[in-house]
Amino acid sequence: MSRRPIRFGGPARGTSRRQPATPEIDQLQIERLSHEGRGIAKAAGKTVFVTGALPGERVRARQLADRSRYMEAETLEVLEASPDRIEPGCRHYRQCGGCDLQHLQPEKQIVFKQEQALDQLRRLGNLVPDAIETPLVSLPWHYRRSARIGINQLQRNGEAIVGFRRRGSNKLLPIERCEVLDSRAQTLFTALAEALGEIDEAKSITHAQVQYGDTCGALTLRIKKALGQKALQRLRRCAETLDLQLYTETDTGIVFAGDGEPAALHYSLPAFDAELEFAPGDFLQVNADLNRQMVSRALDWLAPTAEDRVLDLFCGLGNFTLPLARHSAEVVGVEGSAAMVGRASENARRNGLENVRVYRQDLSQDFRHQGWYKGGFDLILLDPPRTGAREAVEQLTRYRARRVLYVACNPAALARDGAELATAGYRLSRFCVMDMFPHTAHVEALALFELDT
Repeated sequence: MSRRPIRFGGPARGTSRRQPATPEIDQLQIERLSHEGRGIAKAAGKTVFVTGALPGERVRARQLADRSRYMEAETLEVLEASPDRIEPGCRHYRQCGGCDLQHLQPEKQIVFKQEQALDQLRRLGNLVPDAIETPLVSLPWHYRRSARIGINQLQRNGEAIVGFRRRGSNKLLPIERCEVLDSRAQTLFTALAEALGEIDEAKSITHAQVQYGDTCGALTLRIKKALGQKALQRLRRCAETLDLQLYTETDTGIVFAGDGEPAALHYSLPAFDAELEFAPGDFLQVNADLNRQMVSRALDWLAPTAEDRVLDLFCGLGNFTLPLARHSAEVVGVEGSAAMVGRASENARRNGLENVRVYRQDLSQDFRHQGWYKGGFDLILLDPPRTGAREAVEQLTRYRARRVLYVACNPAALARDGAELATAGYRLSRFCVMDMFPHTAHVEALALFELDT
């Protein structure tokens, strides 16, 4: 432990230095981290959740909220620092709500995430893996290939604010650089703010989304009403300086707003000789390097053979579908979005895969009457949203597939759905966490369930 006090600086540039009068807590001893990455301490008979604190530290904090059973606080000064504490790598970290754990060594972040995931599996699903495999990790900086960026004009000088939400607030923080966003996007914030300051319709633009493929990217602006030609020309120039293609989005959809024809957006999975096209607004895994590792491990664990029929649920663009098709007799992909079904089918065609069939289905509903459901499957992969796949899992157990691979972005949902698989005769044979979002408390995992025979 370091006994040299660490005092945190004042507000970020562009914020008011006047702070509301709130009580300070002289000393808190931090016991552990909560699942969202806040320090946990005790004071006045209550649990205190302390932003910016680490286990083993003694801190002075400012009280933010006092509830009936707990308090919320933020660290003002670290009186005794953990040896795991490091200096955050981003100038905006202490005000920005995008990251939670930049003050914790990356190696310790993954230890924390693994402990959290295993704890939820045990407590919520009574699940203990037979084998805990090495976590999947990537470089901790400049890993995000997509992000949603907020825009408003609340500054007194009329200039647009381009950035992310402040920590614990819905208000925007002006951002100059984002150290976790793709290195190609580092001038985006200032360039976009400058362009918005030169057009009359800036108030019609509510937010932006940036997405990068392997060779080019897209900047999509959400607009409340159509933009004039002068504004579009200025925004096109902005996008071009960033090597991005400009799109606009309304309630009716996303349209190309650049000159000529847009170049195709795509990313590759070299280990499987696959290239997947996507459109602006499509879901794709934000961490390209980690995604490649994840797909490779998923195929290694499922171990499909040339005789296997495989079911890929929540298949999206075909991120797992296409690699699976390289190693199996047939892959059936199922997805709720009609646009994504079309995209996955086209990706299979473009990659010369004739053993892929993709169907549209709301997987939260009963699908036992569907034709694709009636065939048997040897292997199943599912990659559900944060809500999990309760309804799907209940219907899948009848197949008695020999292996089921669950790609989880929410350990609590995995615990619930995994318990259903365990009841049906499956055991959790292999498990690993994935650091898809370094410097955040977000945990993703792979869980392999094998049928006990």
